[in-house]
Amino acid sequence: MDETKKLQILSDLVSIQSVNGHERPVAEYLKTLFDKAGIKNQILSFPDDPDRANFVAELGSGKPILAISGHMDVVSVSADNWKTDPFKLTKKGDKLYGRGSTDMKSGLAAMVIAMLELKASGKQINGTIRLLATAGEEIGQPGAELLQKQGYIDDIDGLLIGEPSANRAVFANDGELDISILSHGKTAHSSTPAAGNNAVEHLLDVLEQIRHRMTELMENTSNKVLGKTIFNVDVLTGGTQYNAIPAEAVAGINIRTIPELPNQKILDEMQKIIDQYNQQTNGDISLKVDMNIVPILGDENSKLIRLVKQIGTPFVKSGKIPPQASDQHDNPIMPFSLTGIDTLGASGGTDASKFLVNDSLGANFVVFGPGNDNSHQDNEFVSQQMYLSFIDIYEQLLTAYSAS
Repeated sequence: MDETKKLQILSDLVSIQSVNGHERPVAEYLKTLFDKAGIKNQILSFPDDPDRANFVAELGSGKPILAISGHMDVVSVSADNWKTDPFKLTKKGDKLYGRGSTDMKSGLAAMVIAMLELKASGKQINGTIRLLATAGEEIGQPGAELLQKQGYIDDIDGLLIGEPSANRAVFANDGELDISILSHGKTAHSSTPAAGNNAVEHLLDVLEQIRHRMTELMENTSNKVLGKTIFNVDVLTGGTQYNAIPAEAVAGINIRTIPELPNQKILDEMQKIIDQYNQQTNGDISLKVDMNIVPILGDENSKLIRLVKQIGTPFVKSGKIPPQASDQHDNPIMPFSLTGIDTLGASGGTDASKFLVNDSLGANFVVFGPGNDNSHQDNEFVSQQMYLSFIDIYEQLLTAYSAS
């Protein structure tokens, strides 16, 4: 496949406005490519939402089975803040601008093209390459969760996620909890507060207790790769006007979790505090889990990591994976080697947390894909050289994995 066609596929993907919840058109586009190439594939619809679907394609047969995965959704845009049309891939020098160009339609396109080229070459695949293109990674990861429940992970030997990492091989990531703490009270005039029940005050009181307990739990627990648990209260709403006792209040909490302080332990501790508070006061507090993603700690010396280093290092040394920051930063935020592939853990989650929910420790797993540190930003872009290089890297990686 020539360079023009490779860029056209990425351009086509960027032009599909697959903001979270509208992924089916991407799956339908991928199906046309794989049907034309003669590669077995299927669109897997969400049971209750016609706009959403996953996509699965397989090349080869038998063992080993390497799953490669990318998500089809993108985050929303504020078009007024963009210098180009966010849904039209726009080239400026080596930069390809467009929503999802880094996160992560370039990674998805590179994986797809690698499979198409392997099929066209007639090379023997000693095993199976299974593409899992998912819906909804940006919010809740329902696509990956559905594929895991349907058994598409049960027989795999390794998992490659094509999220943006440049020359970094990520083998671990934090888990994540998004929690809503809801306080229900009774409205009244502020001059007669005893006639009501102040939901905001109850919420502030219980949040203080939760923060105190989380500080205790976090103080002596850490992971040598992922570091410490991160706890933030990010949303706080309640009340309607100065002279009315508020009847409702809500706090939104985001927690980045590590294996040493598991998600369920945190939830149990919070629920215990809330139950005691409700028993001892006239408060009515409840907890709602909006996202629950477990931490992943893979094997830094796994087969996939070794192959990524072996194949990727020459591309780094030759400058074919160039260091680039976002337009808002002069330098890359994360470490960037000019001599090889670094291995590290990252705070951001991926679909791996749903795929590997039953195998979260020591898995043969890596996040490795084109793109840098401008995910979700206005004027998102990917390096054209990096994108094209990853197509070659993936093709070599898929061949080497099945042969070894």
